[in-house]
Formats: sequence, C-alpha cells, structure tokens
Amino acid sequence: MASITAVARLVHINPSSKLNPSLISATKPLFPFFSLKSSYYPIVSSSAASLTSSRAMSYDKQLIAAKKAASLASLLCQNVQKGLLLSDVQSKSDKSPVTVADYGSQVLVSFVLQQELPSQAFSLVAEEDSGDLRKEDSQETLQRITKLVNDTIASDGTYKVSPLSESDVLTIIDCGTSEGGSNGQHWVLDPIDGTKGFLRGDQYAIALGLLDEGKVVLGVLACPNLPLESINNKNQNTFSKSGCLFYAQLSCGTYMESLAGSPPVKVHVSDTKNSEEASFFESYEAAHSSHSLSGSIAKKLGVKAPPVRIDSQAKYGALSRGDGAIYLRFPNKGYREKIWDHAAGYIVVAEAGGVASDASGKPLDFSKGRYLDLDTGIIVTNRKLMPAVLKAVQDSLKEQALPSL
Repeated sequence: MASITAVARLVHINPSSKLNPSLISATKPLFPFFSLKSSYYPIVSSSAASLTSSRAMSYDKQLIAAKKAASLASLLCQNVQKGLLLSDVQSKSDKSPVTVADYGSQVLVSFVLQQELPSQAFSLVAEEDSGDLRKEDSQETLQRITKLVNDTIASDGTYKVSPLSESDVLTIIDCGTSEGGSNGQHWVLDPIDGTKGFLRGDQYAIALGLLDEGKVVLGVLACPNLPLESINNKNQNTFSKSGCLFYAQLSCGTYMESLAGSPPVKVHVSDTKNSEEASFFESYEAAHSSHSLSGSIAKKLGVKAPPVRIDSQAKYGALSRGDGAIYLRFPNKGYREKIWDHAAGYIVVAEAGGVASDASGKPLDFSKGRYLDLDTGIIVTNRKLMPAVLKAVQDSLKEQALPSL
C-alpha cells in the first residue's frame, strides 16, 4: 500500500537558496519569444547526502516549469491518442514507432521550459530530432504537428505568442540534441515513454528530468492513463479520467497529484521487507525486458503475486507510491539504456525512499552522456529488499550464463 501524506503546498520553497552565477551562462534566444539557458544535477544515490552542503540549492523554479511543460504536453498526447490512426506511425532506423504526439510533446516541453525560464541557458537531451520530418514525404505530418502544437498553446492561454511556423517547430525539435554529460545543467526528456503502450491505448508517460553536474536533481512524470488510486487488484491498463502527475526535487520528497488538478500528496515506496509479500513490475513488452529472467528472480525471492506488466516510466510512479515493491528491467544483449528512459523515474523513486542500481549493485550514473553505462540490467526497490533482490538477480544471471558478472 502507498504511504501517502497530504500536503498544503506544491513545492518546498527555500527563500535563502540562490542559483550559483558560475553555473549560468547566457545564450541568445532562438526566437523573439524565446530566451535560452541551462545548468542542472541526477542523483547517483537515492540520498540527498550525495550532494555536499556547499552545492545545496533550490530548483523550485525549474520544477514549476517542468510540471507546466509535462502537463501541457500530456494534453496534446491525450487528444492525439483519442483519435489515433495507424498513419500517425513512422518507422525510424532504430525501428521504434514515432507518432505525431511524440514530436508535438517534445516541441511543447521545449517551448514551455524556454518561456518559463528565459534567463537560463537551455540544454535538452531528448529522444527525437527533426531528420524524418524534413523529408519531402513528411510534410503532411509536420503540418499536423504544427497545428496540434499551436492549438494546444492557444487553448491553454498562458502564452501570448504568435503561432509557430513549421520552420519554428523543426528548430525547436532540434533543441533536444544536447549530449548531456557531467558539466552544467541539462534537461532530459522522453516526450512519450512507452510508445507501444500509447499506440495500444494503454500506459505511457511524458518523462522530464533535470541534471546538474551529472546528477538528477528533479523529475516529473505525467502519466495520463494512470489512475490516482493504486493499480493493485485492478486492470493495470484501465484508462484514468484524469491521470497522475508525479514530481520530485532533490531533498524535498516525491509528490503526486491529478493532471486535472488536485491537492498534492507526498508518497513513499512500500516498506515491506518480506520478499514473499512483494509484487514486482516489469515491461509489458517481452522484447523490452527478459520475462523469463524476471520469473527466475521472483521464484528465488518467493514472490507469490504475478508480475504487474505496464509500459513506460509509469512503473516508477506506481512503485514510488507503493503499488509494487520491485521493478526489474533486463533488456536484450547489446541494448544500451538511454538516460531519458530512466532519469525522471529514478529521482521520483529515490525521493520516495527507493533505491536503484544495475545488476552488479552499482548506482545508476547519468553523467556519461546520452546513454547509461551499466551492467546487464536495472533493479529498483526499497532499501530493505535490495540486498535480497540483488543476490537473487546475480544468482539468476549466473545460472542463465548471461554476460555480466
């Protein structure tokens, strides 16, 4: 069960915290209505102690902007999902499906962040670039994206700007080509995490994180189809009328509220220490993670409940509020994990009291660029269960003779 405490504020405000001018470098705006800038931090451990007191700073403004950006992008995605057509799907060289909503979401997030944080340099590590959309046979798709973005901005009413042109949209998409790394601040975005779930009408998430000197310092997960109540004993792919917004800031905990607007509640991971009572999450698609390996691990732990299989970083959100106690991800050999697939979810779970590591027990490192450098797979659970889960993982890997240890 989730451990939930009602709170009367959206974010913790620290009036004494000020941005370090040395971390901020001004850049010229891309458009008359854009001002750009960047600098941020991923947590390598789930504890705020990983940052020294001399580096302590508030990310309140960035968190407010991130929540706004993810929420607005979720509106566009919800509208597209309702009328989803097969013709919306393109195929890229990596064979991953890309939708109109994927591009539109990335444009909106980038647009909102630059509008809300005009004095900060802007660096974004994102999944999409404009290459496919610049092809002659993609003009209709580009027109649809541009219209969807402009309609969403207009319906929100916050930003009094001229409509974006198709050229503007292409340029904004390519704002996401940063390589990230250990220097400065970088936003990290998966505009639609769980694309296959999105296409099926199931779970997906807009996942936005912020790195500062290679460490995750805040994260927002907008999960339009995830209900506010626990998904235990329910069809995990049932639509929610409102959806969930999870958000976390370093040293401030993790909160959840409705995408439609509701008082925020503080959430905490399950505190179970008995692996037999634990339930675990894994990817819906067997191609994304080895279900057989997860099954072997669950057997060693004595887990009785069947796995909860859902798409996207919605798993991180559900785990952060105690819907399950373990998340296992073991992709196929040769697959490289991208930082946008885990950054936001990582801090959401970490600030809710959880821990994450690779299969060797090393903490996730988001400072190496666009990819995570890790051993075999990812384990996410609470502190009490981690030793037993890690041992079961390593024993199962040895038995299946998977390369890692």
